[in-house]
Amino acid sequence: MWLPVVMDLRLPILCLLIVAEVSVGLRNVRVTVPTAVRKGDSAHLFCDYELEDKERLYSIKWYKGKREFYRYTPQEKPSMKVFSAVDVERSLSNESNVVIKALETNVSGKYSCEVSADAPSFHTMIVSGDMEVIEPPPEKPSITGLQSRYRPGDILRGNCTSINSKPPANLTWTINDVPIIPQYYKQYRPIKDTHTGLETSILGINILVAHAHFIKGKLKLKCQATIHRIYDESSEWYVEEDRPRILATGSSSGHNLNQIYQHTVYDGDQPDQSDMYLTVNGYKADKSPTSSSSATKQVGAYVKVGWIAFYVCTICTVLLYSLRVGIS
Repeated sequence: MWLPVVMDLRLPILCLLIVAEVSVGLRNVRVTVPTAVRKGDSAHLFCDYELEDKERLYSIKWYKGKREFYRYTPQEKPSMKVFSAVDVERSLSNESNVVIKALETNVSGKYSCEVSADAPSFHTMIVSGDMEVIEPPPEKPSITGLQSRYRPGDILRGNCTSINSKPPANLTWTINDVPIIPQYYKQYRPIKDTHTGLETSILGINILVAHAHFIKGKLKLKCQATIHRIYDESSEWYVEEDRPRILATGSSSGHNLNQIYQHTVYDGDQPDQSDMYLTVNGYKADKSPTSSSSATKQVGAYVKVGWIAFYVCTICTVLLYSLRVGIS
């Protein structure tokens, strides 16, 4: 019975792969594209590669998205060609370096370098990188909604706002330079200006104030706005602890000052004007000039004196009348 012969093809395939690898003249293509660049600045894009001694470079092409904007072909005259996708600085660009000047936000995107070897291989490799053009905010972030004084136990609420940037700024809060955990944040969606395309970031804070937050009676809040490594600005707000203050209410003669009854109130609280009279040893002085019982006694004394005067006058009148009758 005839049986087919089964051949082991693993070794020939391995040999072919090794030969193909050795025959490749172009390798190690690397691209360097800045992650973020400030609007108006220039961007330097690098494309590095390695060729075998027998290989020659055929061309280097740069693309923004799918549109070619730069080509370098050493065998052609002129060797450099620039297309209209972006504004290239010709004097600073060559086979491995492209400089894009006066960047605008609309040139953000993916940039690719395509390297091709010359005949006979015409081997081609392409590598990409992303670049974002940053338009930073025109001013520092602003802090709103906070008071200047808080007591322990109060709720501290406020907002940090960074206006008109692209992309929107990343906002964070700190208390006394210690980051606040996100569970105390109130997130808002960025607000986009439909005319300029710029965006405004808002981050709220909602936290219970504790006595431990105050260092020497003060609490420092800081809002920091960042965009990549291009923009980093912050604003600070200092809060004072609303401490209790001591109000001495006065003393009478013969009493030591340490024995005076004292009221404890918080700054900003106004004591009741009806209670603004002296207190000594914890007892309030009577505001009425005399008591009702002493007044009753005085009235009774005046009535008695009046009746006595009436009796005396009556007796004197009778005596005088009797004397006149006897004489006549």
